[in-house]
Amino acid sequence: MEPVSGLAAKSAPSRMSFYTAIYLTSVLLPGAVVVTELLVLCVHLARRGQSDIAFIMNTLTNVKGAAIVVLVLVAVAASFVIGYLAREVGFKLTALLERFDRRKAAPTLPASWARIRVSFGDEFAERLAGLHPILRHLDSHEQRRDDALDRSLPAGGGHQANASLHLFAYSKLWLRGRAPALSVDNTEAEINILVSTIVPVLLVALDATVLSGTPVAIKVIALPGAVLISLAIMTAVLRLRKTEQGEALRNLAFDFAMREAEAKYPAVERGAEEEAT
Repeated sequence: MEPVSGLAAKSAPSRMSFYTAIYLTSVLLPGAVVVTELLVLCVHLARRGQSDIAFIMNTLTNVKGAAIVVLVLVAVAASFVIGYLAREVGFKLTALLERFDRRKAAPTLPASWARIRVSFGDEFAERLAGLHPILRHLDSHEQRRDDALDRSLPAGGGHQANASLHLFAYSKLWLRGRAPALSVDNTEAEINILVSTIVPVLLVALDATVLSGTPVAIKVIALPGAVLISLAIMTAVLRLRKTEQGEALRNLAFDFAMREAEAKYPAVERGAEEEAT
């Protein structure tokens, strides 16, 4: 088995490409949409309902030469910053909804750990916990107290910084570095992309409501429709978060089971060869 440093060096380019794709799809592109929506709204407010989009297009066509390069750079920078902030707002809104969900939903990781014990047996679970001692947290009677110890610590994505989050992060990092085929990066990317659409959906509804020339029927349904769409997105994100956590722990167990099986194959093959001779 290769040392961790060697694996880290090999996986660095893949991690870079993964996070580049994440920032492109969940920060930069949604940020460009939000910047456009804010620009249309600000022009509408400044020009008191005159031809907003036509005014913006005419202004852009008058930009020439080096000013185009400056405008593009400013637009990209603004899109990144505003897109990042918009994604954070989406995570905050999702975290607020998650607080209500936590009151009636069982914790995901303990339920997944119990399923692993049922599927693989207690003996396997003990060997797995011996290799990854952090899993002992899921068997501890102090789990609830541990999860309440570090709520004040910062955590990205609207997560609560507790022992379960550290276990989830440990599982993801192990899979990403040691078993990429079992990683849950695709689910993480899907969550980021979905969350980044919440603010653009709400803003486009606001634009449709205030812009002149919008049909009355669309003005009436725009904001309620956007709120319902945003709630549906946040509900999907909550479901994917639970799926991501459960699959990370399950795949950690799969990785251990596969390594054990792989280590036993040579002995099985030797035994078959001896019987054949």
